[in-house]
Amino acid sequence: MSVALESKGIREQAEREFRQWMNNEELFMHFQPIVHTTSKTVQGYEALTRFPKSSNISNPIELFQLADELNQLFQLEKHTRELAIESIADYLNPHQKLWVNVSPNVIHDQAYTPGFTHSVIKDTALSPQQIVFEITEQSAITDLTSFRELLNHYREQGFTVAIDDVGAGYSSLQTISEIKPDYLKVDRSLVTEIQRSSEKQYMLEALQQITLKMGSSLIVEGVETEEEFSQLLSMGVEMMQGYYFAKPSFPPPEVSSSLMMPSFSYSNDHRTPLIISKETTLSHLYAWLGEYTGPFDHQLAVIKTDKMRAALPLQEVVRFAGLSVHLNKQEPIWKRLLEWWRS
Repeated sequence: MSVALESKGIREQAEREFRQWMNNEELFMHFQPIVHTTSKTVQGYEALTRFPKSSNISNPIELFQLADELNQLFQLEKHTRELAIESIADYLNPHQKLWVNVSPNVIHDQAYTPGFTHSVIKDTALSPQQIVFEITEQSAITDLTSFRELLNHYREQGFTVAIDDVGAGYSSLQTISEIKPDYLKVDRSLVTEIQRSSEKQYMLEALQQITLKMGSSLIVEGVETEEEFSQLLSMGVEMMQGYYFAKPSFPPPEVSSSLMMPSFSYSNDHRTPLIISKETTLSHLYAWLGEYTGPFDHQLAVIKTDKMRAALPLQEVVRFAGLSVHLNKQEPIWKRLLEWWRS
């Protein structure tokens, strides 16, 4: 717990507040949009728990930690998940998704019973395919096998899975490899002023490659400035979330399409010298390679079409070009290049 909750008196006050909020149903939900920059649409919303002003509990992390210690974690997750679904049901479009948090520790709660999410959405127009369970790790997963079985149970019902805070905390590569999430959400610690940090850019590139190879989708959290947004766009990141687009609120906020367009072109980024469009042919690529005089190390190529954007190392594009001399030089290459890179 936080330092504030280590005091016995404050701890007791916090417990009373928690029970009061639960008994009187005083908790409420805010929603933050997750945008898709290529289609310039809101892909969905993450549900975030909010509570009345308190001098004893300062943030949702402390709230859920306290619930865990009181063996009330499942009751809290059940209550907030019901709130999230019921609150957003009239606002979520059929093509949009709702991200709801789930703690790995919930399986150790004595009151835990699976299947309640399905019973909640059956009274709404939402489908399981619209619900994403976002794993929030405030402590290491102690029983990865049991938790993986729980997630497989969710997937069998049509739900999908995301891992939160990738790059920070307990969201380890082992967890990613074991759980095989549908979404990886990159922690804001790797995003803050990424345009000024080559090291953060290299780490994000590595996560992009992992995501691409796994067939998952990458979401970058904590985008707060246009400079960060433009840098991420230049690196081929499509899905983003953060204060730059909208703060969490209710009703779920809309996002202006103008916010998904940087004021300067990302194709001018010195680390993205090659943009491959749906019209780019092998002949175009060979001509570009013949004229390019810049470095190849730590450089990106971006495949950009109307419906997708993907980044890959420029050196890999050179390898592809060398292995493709037998192909038709006049056919567009983006699909074949992407398939080759993912294989």
